[in-house]
Amino acid sequence: MDEEVLSALAYFQEQLEEMSLRFQKLKDITYKIYQENEELRQENEELKDIVFEKQKEPKGKGYSNLFRLYKEGYHICHPSFGERRKGDCLFCQKLMDKQFEE
Repeated sequence: MDEEVLSALAYFQEQLEEMSLRFQKLKDITYKIYQENEELRQENEELKDIVFEKQKEPKGKGYSNLFRLYKEGYHICHPSFGERRKGDCLFCQKLMDKQFEE
């Protein structure tokens, strides 16, 4: 009976060590996946920033140039674009109002 108990304990210890090794491998794999996920998340955020920055930049810059032209006395509306204006133009005003809404 003592041999049976010792044999069972030895078998249990082997199984426990094997399970411990498997668990360690699983932890290592999980850690690597977590690291890769964080790197990809960071890269994704950087790419989003670049894309949205490029989308915003031309729009804001272009419209600020149009507003500057209007203040300098030129039409920015489609029917009279680039012509000198006398007084306010409803078409230009509508275009500027529309851009402020966006």
